[in-house]
Amino acid sequence: MTVEQKIDYMIQSLQLAKEEIAYAKEYLEEKSKDKEFYEYGHMGQGRNPNGTIIRESLKQVGRMANTVANDVVLSPYCSKLFRE
Repeated sequence: MTVEQKIDYMIQSLQLAKEEIAYAKEYLEEKSKDKEFYEYGHMGQGRNPNGTIIRESLKQVGRMANTVANDVVLSPYCSKLFRE
């Protein structure tokens, strides 16, 4: 993967985590409002919010960000942008 592709992957991973957090908030709000929440299929989608998706997406971004940061070598003393 190129550095640009890695950055795009990190952005998509963060968006996935953000969407899952938004779904979890909505899910918990609906659950607290409705006593018969479980009888009609969890907001019509048949799935629960998943904390593992959130945690693993954020961990992957952290690992990849460190790798990408180490690949950048541009400085006043080096005219290359990325490590070969």
